[in-house]
Amino acid sequence: MKAAAITNRGGRENNEDYICHANSGKMWCFVLCDGLGGHDGGETASKLAATVVCDEFEKNSRVTPEAAEEYIKAAAAAVNGERESGGAPSDMATTAALLLTDGEAAVWAHVGDSRIYRITGGEISEITDDHSVSFMQFESGAITYDEIRKSPDQNKLTRCIGGVQDVPDVSDIAPTESGDAFLICSDGFWELVNEDVIEKTLKSSRSPDEWLRKMLSVLHKNEREGNDNYSAFAIMI
Repeated sequence: MKAAAITNRGGRENNEDYICHANSGKMWCFVLCDGLGGHDGGETASKLAATVVCDEFEKNSRVTPEAAEEYIKAAAAAVNGERESGGAPSDMATTAALLLTDGEAAVWAHVGDSRIYRITGGEISEITDDHSVSFMQFESGAITYDEIRKSPDQNKLTRCIGGVQDVPDVSDIAPTESGDAFLICSDGFWELVNEDVIEKTLKSSRSPDEWLRKMLSVLHKNEREGNDNYSAFAIMI
């Protein structure tokens, strides 16, 4: 298994995304968080949530749905505790996207609109559902899936760590095999890199670094002034 990562402030003054990873023997934990909140609250929330997830994984490493949920709940408790203590902005919050894998199986979980793409046989087989108003509009048939990217409600979240609703969606254990791949990314990444690009660049890449570079090339072509922070993990089994 190999991985590559990027996090960049894009066209913003600050980078409110935060990524980290940890491993224990054959088991790996990858987590990406996209912060929200004024007065540096987003940066604080994303860093705190991501580091807590990695810390909890290192304390008790497992590749199970129960573990994924526990790690995110621990991150939520830490963020909420920091808010309630008065030591951080009261409006700080963050998304979280987590992948656990040992190369033979994988489990993922998320809160918010940071996405996890699973690619099998060179094609996207699963994408996490965004916890956002625009995704609800897609589910109701008001907009198409691709129009989620352009919706004025895209950044209005229905779930996030630090929000009223912070319960994660958690996958079942999924067997993995050589050739499978995962992409974990913030909305600043997937807004500018669509599913067709994700598949095509993967098929022509020999490594996660090459795959990520090719996706970033498309992202840069689609960038506009003031574009959001963008972050991603590209993982190949």
